[in-house]
Amino acid sequence: MPSGSASRASWRGHAWLIPVALGAVATGYLSWGAWASAHDPRWLYIDQAWWRIPLRPQQDGTLLGTAALWLGGLACFWWPRRLQGRLIGLITVAAMVVIGAVLGMASLVPCRGGMTRVAVSAWLLQLYVGQPPPAYAQGQACPGQPPLALQLAQVVCLAATFIGALTVLAALWRQPADRLRVRFVRDVTVVTGLDGLAVPLVKRLAQTRNPRNVIVIEPDKDHPLLKEARLTGARVITGNPASEQLLKPIISGWRRRCALSYLYALGSDVPENEAVLGVAAKIMDRFRPDPERQPHIVARIDDLRHAGSWRGDHSGTPDAWFVDAINPAELTACTLVSRVLRGGARQLAICGDSTLTMAVLLELARRAWEQAELAKAAAIGAATELTATPAGDSAPDRGRPRPDLAPISVKRVILMDPRAADILREYVSSASRAVLDSAPEIESRPVPWRDHLLTTLDALAPVGAAATAVIIVDRNASASMHEAGRVARLHPGTPVFVQVASGEGTDEAVFDLLHPFQQGLLVNGDVPEDAWTRVARHWHECFRLRHPVAPGDPRMYGRLPWDELDQFIRQDNILQLRSILSAVAARGRQWVPVRMVPPGSYIELTETDVEEVARAEHTRWYRRRQAAGWSAGDDHGGADGQVSASVRRPARSNASVMPWPDLPPARQAAVREFLRSQLAQLEDVGYAAIVPPGGPPEATQFRRIGTVQARKLMAPQAWERRCSEEKGEQLQGEAGDWHVRDGFGDVRTVGNAEFRQSHEPLGGELWRRVGIFSAWRARERLVIRTREGPATAHPGDWVVEGALGERWPITDKQFTRTYRASDNAG
Repeated sequence: MPSGSASRASWRGHAWLIPVALGAVATGYLSWGAWASAHDPRWLYIDQAWWRIPLRPQQDGTLLGTAALWLGGLACFWWPRRLQGRLIGLITVAAMVVIGAVLGMASLVPCRGGMTRVAVSAWLLQLYVGQPPPAYAQGQACPGQPPLALQLAQVVCLAATFIGALTVLAALWRQPADRLRVRFVRDVTVVTGLDGLAVPLVKRLAQTRNPRNVIVIEPDKDHPLLKEARLTGARVITGNPASEQLLKPIISGWRRRCALSYLYALGSDVPENEAVLGVAAKIMDRFRPDPERQPHIVARIDDLRHAGSWRGDHSGTPDAWFVDAINPAELTACTLVSRVLRGGARQLAICGDSTLTMAVLLELARRAWEQAELAKAAAIGAATELTATPAGDSAPDRGRPRPDLAPISVKRVILMDPRAADILREYVSSASRAVLDSAPEIESRPVPWRDHLLTTLDALAPVGAAATAVIIVDRNASASMHEAGRVARLHPGTPVFVQVASGEGTDEAVFDLLHPFQQGLLVNGDVPEDAWTRVARHWHECFRLRHPVAPGDPRMYGRLPWDELDQFIRQDNILQLRSILSAVAARGRQWVPVRMVPPGSYIELTETDVEEVARAEHTRWYRRRQAAGWSAGDDHGGADGQVSASVRRPARSNASVMPWPDLPPARQAAVREFLRSQLAQLEDVGYAAIVPPGGPPEATQFRRIGTVQARKLMAPQAWERRCSEEKGEQLQGEAGDWHVRDGFGDVRTVGNAEFRQSHEPLGGELWRRVGIFSAWRARERLVIRTREGPATAHPGDWVVEGALGERWPITDKQFTRTYRASDNAG
């Protein structure tokens, strides 16, 4: 923490001493007055001395002033410690008991007369139950009006009893009270599963949102982190987070509608997290969320590969909320890459083999692709400006600073680990082709990094070493820290990030540029952006750069940077993504990570699919604006209005606010074209909408018949596929594939693995076609990305799926000759 912030925090923490000291002086002053005037009340009226007048029994100002000092001291003490709950209550009660006792004893001891000291103690105890002591009654040792000290003591002692009782009741009824209060929360964030990774996220959630709207559910009432969670200000409830009885009143609220904003299932056990999400989904099925604010339910999955697959499997359904996976390695990689890029490093050395190695590589490639896409969009927008802006007119976005569209600074990555080659292979198979094309060059060095990192940096010129960043993710944290410290000391200009054991990380360099870090669930110290919001943000940024507008144009409000967008428009971008994912899934597609798509199996969305998804998205867009009071008016949005959320809500008019059938053909075409670009970007970031394995519901099993001639290719070979149309398609086989010709002259190439699965040798170049395959008839034009290139199935053709998931089109004539219905069909 900077020294200025530390000094301010220290001042706030000790500010209570001033009013408390003044309150103690005032209390002593009242006690002295009570003692001195106990037997002779006329002592207070001997003269008009300034110090006697405030002690007279009728002086309300003295009591109010003393009370104000103590209340001010309590407020100053409570504010920086307000989250400590019962501790503050106990301190308050104890202080009031002491203050009341001092004032009471000073007033009562001189009045005991011939009675014992025990009697005085009994009088004092009476003050705490609201009974006035008899010491100042008629005929007692201290006649006259009670002094100010006793008057104040009566109030303080009774208040101490009352507040103490409330504190005890609050402790006993904390859980029932918390469960009752959460029913009235309208925008709730639920966190389940407490551990060292979850607590910092809970703390940040409480800092950035209303902490009383953050609900932490933990089944273990003796969990050592419960106290720390309560100190964040969040409400803590002990119970089974997968219990419908517990979750239902939290999610549905007292108005019996979904009040959930975010649910983070952060337990280390994936099945337990899935159970929590399953119960939440069941509840939200009954209490449908507000379409204006779709909940995000997030499961923690520590395995990077599992997290990506799980996210893809849950991306298409349902249409009323988002489902995402949160992975510590992914989030830590986001922070590390941000820090590396902020430093302007041109070369990055990654040392060690762990989940974080892959996460850093994928995040770096994703950043490079995002930056390249933004630059591409800006170039198109700039060309539009040149052709559309007449001389002398205002250029679009003039006066607004342009975003930094330069490529990322890192141009080269060095992998150092004995298994570097395997790491590189997995990386290549995990990212999409578009992302890989934008990524930095990667060099794999299968060597022990501890023996070669220092010599690699020593071989560089000082400028080159300073332009190199190092990330060390070895599992042996202590040995890694030792070597990292040596590298940082000998190359003080080189940023070195080293993973350490839990609890030993820091945001600051410990010396030179050595940065110890640990995995966590925050990104750059903030609540992480979920995967789908990141996609929506990127869509918006690309769109506004591709379609710039001039100052004063009503559409300008929809072209602001993401962080400056009106909330209505920002939410619309997120809802748009949700709508597309759900509408595509409703067409019988299944969203999966690109790396799980078998090579040569992907079938592009048909024209009907695109039409129906565009219709569903525009209908959502139209109904949302209609509900908000919009009308069809002047064209403030252009053809993009319905696809970019590009009009700020105050305008409340747009030429596209009409049902899909009424939309002009040019606008419908614009919606479809933009949808295609969005689907392409989703595929680029790693998510593809596939026809499920086995084909659509109408797919049937067939067995292959006949014999073919086949030879293995020694070099790539082009060939022409016969189609239902007059013109054939040019495809190409690669070296190692098989060139196959059947008895009717039809040719094709087949991959080696697929060929071996579907043919038996008969001697020489003669092979028998064998195997059972799924196949279905195309109802409209289908484009299949086969291993040999894009191939088209026309209406009436057949699509066949091989044993390894590959697919290819066949004309009806050829299919009839070479396939027969299987005995297992149907």
